[in-house]
Amino acid sequence: MKLKQVKYLIYALGGACILMVALLGLTNSQVFLWLTLVLAVAAVAVSLVWWRCPYCGEHLGRDVGEYCSHCGRRLDQNDLV
Repeated sequence: MKLKQVKYLIYALGGACILMVALLGLTNSQVFLWLTLVLAVAAVAVSLVWWRCPYCGEHLGRDVGEYCSHCGRRLDQNDLV
């Protein structure tokens, strides 16, 4: 999976998690609590598994620049946007 796709997937899971928290606040239903937890765990799992440098395989962390902080290779900016 390309880094751009992984980034958008993490954003989508985070946005869905925020929506579930809002619905939880409105309805006070346990279903939304469990959905929030599942979505949060999924976002963390996607980040840990796929948010990695395509060259060395190390986790990229939160602040991704032009270069991998581990191996120093240039990351394709078109892939990160």
